[in-house]
Amino acid sequence: MKKISLLLLLVCLYFSHSALATPNLQIEVFDVTKSEVVKTIPLDENKRDTAITLVQSVESLYPKLNPTPKNGIMIKVPLDPKVRIDHELLNDPIIEVIFIFPEEERPYMLIFNEKKDHPLFYYFSEDSSGFLKDLGITL
Repeated sequence: MKKISLLLLLVCLYFSHSALATPNLQIEVFDVTKSEVVKTIPLDENKRDTAITLVQSVESLYPKLNPTPKNGIMIKVPLDPKVRIDHELLNDPIIEVIFIFPEEERPYMLIFNEKKDHPLFYYFSEDSSGFLKDLGITL
């Protein structure tokens, strides 16, 4: 009986430690006009994969000097574990991406590399409507 109790205790400790070790990653939706996070959504595998697909469709650098939009939304997606994208414009391990959807402009993204020392803005070519729908966002 003592062995069973000890075994159950060890199993409980293992699962509670695993739950604590796994971060509760959240997607954050930021309304630029309101200057606040208006929605948080748990990051699941499907949303993560869709975000990675958008990042993989990197097309070109964002050309404007001031990349901060005056309106629209920004969606921050943490990528843990980090993701390596093999593209001529982007070949760093990525830990976070912020998708930017201005109201009267083409969407673009801000990519943070592993060290967060070289963030860059890029256009992406993949259709983002399915991603926005999964997040419950209408533009």
